[in-house]
Order: sequence, then C-alpha cells, then structure tokens
Amino acid sequence: MLNKCLMTHLLVAVVLITGTASAALPLPDFKASYELTRGSLKIGNSTIELSNGSDGTYTYKSHSWPVRWVAWFLKDKLFETSRGAITDAGIRPDYYHYQRTGGTKEREAKLAFDWERMVVENNVEDSPWEMDIPAGTIDKLVSQLGMMHALANGQHDITFNIADGGKLKEYRFKVVGEETLELPAGTFETVKVTKLRDNNKRETYIWCAPTLNYLPVRIWQREKDDSKYQSDLESFSDSLRIADKH
Repeated sequence: MLNKCLMTHLLVAVVLITGTASAALPLPDFKASYELTRGSLKIGNSTIELSNGSDGTYTYKSHSWPVRWVAWFLKDKLFETSRGAITDAGIRPDYYHYQRTGGTKEREAKLAFDWERMVVENNVEDSPWEMDIPAGTIDKLVSQLGMMHALANGQHDITFNIADGGKLKEYRFKVVGEETLELPAGTFETVKVTKLRDNNKRETYIWCAPTLNYLPVRIWQREKDDSKYQSDLESFSDSLRIADKH
C-alpha cells in the first residue's frame, strides 16, 4: 500500500521546482496534464493552468488526485492557486492558497506577500505567523514558471528562494544534459535538470522541453526507501509551442 504522505508529495511533483524568476518573455496562457506513476503502475493525475491578465497579473492553478483504483485507500486531492504579477524583475506572487482534502490529514494554508514590508504572512490551520523575505522570494506553485523563465534565459546553475512551512528554503538546480523522450504527449528534445542535495538519499530529475517554453515534461524521483516515482506529460495547450530553440 502506498504511503499517504508520499502520495501527497507525488501529486504535487509537477510543481516541486522552486525559485526566483528571471525576467523573460511572458508565458502564454496554457493548460497541461500529467500522469503519475510508481514503477509501472499509474497512481494519479495532475493538471496545471496559467491565465494572464491584461494588466500583467497572473493566476496559476494546480489540481491533483489519485486514480480510481487507489482512491479506495488514498483519497487525498490537492488544490493550489498562486496569484501575482509579472514584473521586469520576474514573477512576484501576492497570494498563495494550498488545500488538501478527502483524506485523513486535511490541511489548508494561505500566504500573503507584503512587498512594501518585505514579509510574508501565513495562516496555516488558523495559526498565523510572519516571516521576513528577500526580493525574489516566491511560493511553491509558481516556482515552476520560475524554472521555465530561468531556462529560457540560458541559466544552467539556478538557486531559488521559496517561502514554505514557516521557513525560507533554498533550492539549487543544475542542467546536466540533453535527452530525447517519448511520452504520452509526444516525442520531445529536452534539457535535463537535477536538484542538488547535501546527501544522496533522494534524487530528483526534471526534463524540460525548449519547444514548449521549457515546460517540464517529465519529473522523476527516487525516495529514501528506493521507491521511484515519475510524472509524465499527457496533454498540453498548443499555445506552448514555439519555434525549435534546441
């Protein structure tokens, strides 16, 4: 039986990349869906969706859920929303909402970014707190867009800050190569990125497609118990397609 906490982690795999966003051409409105697997078994689905406002604002959403055959013992559904603005300095979130429902450990968190005071206000389970943040700090969800922007700008060594769980966390990533992948959504030339860690108990790799504005098309993770999980792109909006940059 799958560990519930691990499944919850997997269902947000498509947004596990964290970071500050460098200035880049605006991303188009888009929607993408992924299938989540453990070994050869499909265990979940996830969708992400970006909507841009005419005033430079954005709304980014994610929804994840288990497939029917595991839902009888794993009922967690995840909903996340990030709202903010696309500025010359990059992505600046103003509000983030996380909600996990359906399981035994329901959880809700709300983050409000106050850029005049350079703090983030968080309310988790009706327990508010406040934390100082440096410029460029973002939330977990919109971090995927940050990675897409960074790769589009030619960055190969990327360090990001994210406000999460009452702490300011630093995540480091490095481009390690290029690969061609055959996925449910098609065949793509990709840039392969790894998450740098202080130990080797866990591994994470992300493959991003330059012709889809560097959208992550596969995410692979090995856990401490050596179990392996993968998220593969199933479908995407045509708006993501650009001329071959690879």
